[in-house]
Amino acid sequence: MKGPICLVVATAASLSLASAQNATDTASLYPAATTKAAKVSGAPFLFLSESVQLTDSVLADVASTIQNETISGLFAFASNFTSSKRGEDGCKLMPGDSLWPVQLVWNIFDDLLGGALIKASPLAAVCYPDWSEYNAEKCATITADWLVSDMHEADPTSIMLPLYEGRTCMPPGYNYTSTCTMGAYPTYTVNVSTIAQIQLAVNFARNANLRFVVKNTGHDFNGKASGKGALSIWTHWLKDKAYIPYVEADNGYSGPAIKVGAGIEVFEAYEFAKSVGHTVVGGEAVTVGIAGGYTAGGGHSPLSSMYGLAADQVLAMEVVLADGRFITATSKQNADVFWMLRGGGGSTIGVVTSLTVIARPQLQTTTVTFNFTVADTPGLDAFWAAVQSYIDNVEDFVDAGTYGYYYLGASEFEIGTDYAGDTYYYFRMESFVAPNMSVAETEALLAPWFNTLDSLNVTYIPWYNYADNFHDAWVVSFPQEYVGTDVVKTASRLMPRSVFQDDELRNQTFKAHKDAIEQGLFAAGFHISGTGIAVDSPTDNAVLPAWRDALMHTIVGIEWAFDSNWSTIKNSSEFVTSWMDVLRDIAPDSGAYMSEADLNEPNLQDAFYGVNYPRLYELKQKYDPTGLFFALTAVGAEDWEVQVEDPLPYSWNNNGRLCPVSL
Repeated sequence: MKGPICLVVATAASLSLASAQNATDTASLYPAATTKAAKVSGAPFLFLSESVQLTDSVLADVASTIQNETISGLFAFASNFTSSKRGEDGCKLMPGDSLWPVQLVWNIFDDLLGGALIKASPLAAVCYPDWSEYNAEKCATITADWLVSDMHEADPTSIMLPLYEGRTCMPPGYNYTSTCTMGAYPTYTVNVSTIAQIQLAVNFARNANLRFVVKNTGHDFNGKASGKGALSIWTHWLKDKAYIPYVEADNGYSGPAIKVGAGIEVFEAYEFAKSVGHTVVGGEAVTVGIAGGYTAGGGHSPLSSMYGLAADQVLAMEVVLADGRFITATSKQNADVFWMLRGGGGSTIGVVTSLTVIARPQLQTTTVTFNFTVADTPGLDAFWAAVQSYIDNVEDFVDAGTYGYYYLGASEFEIGTDYAGDTYYYFRMESFVAPNMSVAETEALLAPWFNTLDSLNVTYIPWYNYADNFHDAWVVSFPQEYVGTDVVKTASRLMPRSVFQDDELRNQTFKAHKDAIEQGLFAAGFHISGTGIAVDSPTDNAVLPAWRDALMHTIVGIEWAFDSNWSTIKNSSEFVTSWMDVLRDIAPDSGAYMSEADLNEPNLQDAFYGVNYPRLYELKQKYDPTGLFFALTAVGAEDWEVQVEDPLPYSWNNNGRLCPVSL
C-alpha cells in the first residue's frame, strides 16, 4: 500500500471543490426573490453535499494509493454488474462467513469515508451487562424515552417498530427475553454527509455481496431500515433545503418549488414551507422522512384530498443508483427512474438524496378533534349508528378536499382493543383536516354527521382549531405518535368510491368495522383520496392506481402483551391477514398502501403495485440485477427470502440471512 489512505479522502474532496463552489453560488440565488426562470432539465442546482461525488478519477487515485486490486476493486463502480462477489449459495454475506471482509478492509473503507463508519449496536444494549456499552444511567434514560420517536430517529440503527428486526434487544419492561442480541440490526452504518460516501457504501456493499439497507428516521411500518448482518447508510443528517421562487420543470409545471435533502422530516418541511409563504404535501406524522420511502411509496397526506399524493408533487430527484452512479431524474432525464421512484416503492433501485417538489399556496386550514365512547351514547345501538353515520358521509367529506384520521376500538383506556367481547367502545377523530376552509365552512360540512349524532343523543365536544396557514393548524393536531413497541400487527385496504356509492357495499364496510372490533381487533383509518380536487393527477408515475379512486384507507390491527411468545405473534398475525379478506371481498379490485400494509398480504405484488408491476419488475432487473436493494414489500422481493432465525416462517421479519428463493 502506498501512502496513508487519508490522502485518498483529501484527493476526493479536492476534486470536488470546484463543483461544490458552483453549487453554493447557484443555491444562494434562490432564497432571494427573483422572477428569472430556473429551467429544470434536471434540478436547478445541487446541494453542497451532493457536489462531493465519487468519480472514476477519484477511484483511480484510490487504486493507486492502495496498490491492491482486490481491495480497491471493492469500491469500484459496477461494470455490467459482473463484479458482485457472491457466495456459493448466492446468499448475501454475513459476519463469520469466509468471504466476509476482513477488518483491514473495513478500516480502509472507514478511512475512505473520512471516519464516518459506525460499528453498530442495539440502542438498548446499554441495559445489558454482557455488552461493552452497558451503562445503568443511560439505560434508565433510554427506558424512560423508549416510546418517543426522537430517540429512535437520532440513533444510527434503531427502528420505530422493532417487531421487524426480531424484537431482540429492548429495555427491561419491553423485552420478552432477558437477553440482548443484534437481531436484524445492521453490522455497520455509514453516517453519510456527502454523495461520495453513499456511492462508496453502495459500491462496497454490491461488490462485497453484503446486505444493504437505508435508514433515515426509522419510521417505517415494516422495518425496511433493518437487515441482519447488513451495511447500512444513515441519511438522517442530509438536512439541506432551499426555496426556488420559479422553475420551469420538465413535466410542464411552472411556478415555485422547494428542494429538500433526504434527511428532512415532515415537520421540518412544513416549517420551511411556511417560512417562505407556501405549503408542501407531506405526511401526518412528525417523524416521516419526506424524501425517502414515504414519497417513493406514494405518500398520503392531510393534503392529499386537495393536492394528491406526495409522489405527485415531485419535479426532480437526485439518486445514487445500484451501480454507484449519481444521477438526476426528471420526466425527461432518466425518465424511467423518475417514473419508478414516484410511487414504485422504496428500497428498489437506488438511494434518493434529494427531491424538488411543488410549493403549494399557503392555505387557511381548520382542524377538528373530538371523541365519543359508548358511555357518551344511550347504548350500543346508538354508538354504532354514530359510527355508521361517519362512513355514510365519507364521500362528501373527501369531495370537499378534507382528510380525517379516525380510530375505533374497545378499551377503557381508548387505545386499541383489549380483548374480543370488550364493549367499552370508543371512536376518536384524531383530526379532521379541512384545507382552504374557515371554521364556519367546516362546521357546515360536518353538519349532516353532527346532526345525526345529536339526534342519537351522542355527547361529543368538537375542538376547532383554525390557522391562516397549514403548518400552524397541523402542528397542534398531530403530536408525535408513540413508537418502539413490538405488540401490534396491522393490515390495510384502500376502499374505492364505488363502495361508498353502493348502499349495500357501504353498509358492509360499516359492518366490517363493527365485526373487527367485536373480534378483538382495532381500526385506524383515514378518509382520503389520492386524487386531489385542486389539481389533475399525473399519469407519469408508478403510484398504485387504486389510490386514484380511493375514499378511505382502512387499517385493522391486533395487539398482544410485551412478554408474548412467538407463537402468539404468529397466530395473531395470521388472524389479521385472514380477517382482512372481509375488506378484500368488499373491494376485490382495489389494493393496499404498501407503506402501511401487511407484509403477508396475499398476492402482494398486485395489491401494492397493481398493473404497474410488470414494468416495475423489468426496471428492477435493469437497474439492480444483483438485488442490492431489498425490502420485504419491495419490487423484486419475491426473488429473495429472509431465512428468519426466530420461530417464524421465512420472510416474516428481517432477522435472518438474505438468500435467493429456494427452487
